[in-house]
Amino acid sequence: MSEILGLLGWCLAGALVAGTAVAVLGMGSGPSSSWPSSQSAQAPGMGTSLYDQGVAADKAGDDKAALDFFQRALKKDKQDPDTLNMLAHSERKLGMLNEAIDDYWKALKLRPRFPEAREYMGEAYIQAASKEIETLKSYGKDGEEGRAKLIKAFQDAAAGLQP
Repeated sequence: MSEILGLLGWCLAGALVAGTAVAVLGMGSGPSSSWPSSQSAQAPGMGTSLYDQGVAADKAGDDKAALDFFQRALKKDKQDPDTLNMLAHSERKLGMLNEAIDDYWKALKLRPRFPEAREYMGEAYIQAASKEIETLKSYGKDGEEGRAKLIKAFQDAAAGLQP
């Protein structure tokens, strides 16, 4: 288990460095970026958009509320890559990995140069691989070989990322 956590920590540290660069350079579109948020999906009777309310819920750690706001915002504008990205971000944090990856791809189809969506999607794939490692571990001896191969693939990928 410690080998997995160490490897995942290393991978996530790289993602965090990339995320910090994205935020510092103002290239992202999520809660920490300087990009303007979507204003197309206003909540009825409120001056704050559903998107902005979702971002506020995300910052407060209320992933379920954030998911709800982003889903409602997306109903009003299905072609908003910022909303799709943050919807996927909420889905990922709630463990809805397949949905998250699908929604990251939708956001990237609309905005191919979208650093934050790419970072978050990478984190979703890391999370999914980690889940598979744990599943293989639960198989006992039957999963040992596959688990070892998947951990090796992680290590090889991480080694390829070093400068």
